[in-house]
Amino acid sequence: MTYDLVKDKLHNYIDHADKSKVMAIYTLLGNDIEVPVYDEATLNMLEATRDNMLSGKEKTYTLEETIANIRNHRRANGI
Repeated sequence: MTYDLVKDKLHNYIDHADKSKVMAIYTLLGNDIEVPVYDEATLNMLEATRDNMLSGKEKTYTLEETIANIRNHRRANGI
């Protein structure tokens, strides 16, 4: 079974499992589950970047432009 299939099955199971089974899974894995915590400086930087992108102060790229830029970089650098 592939990794992606296992993930999908687990997500589906948890979405439909009863409370006691979800709690049991968490009991087994709780210490391994980490939620990223950002410090105030990082949050401020992310918010400023978002605000600049939304206001047009920072250049943004479409998916197609990003892929083209990656391909051009790879070609130019022999990758």
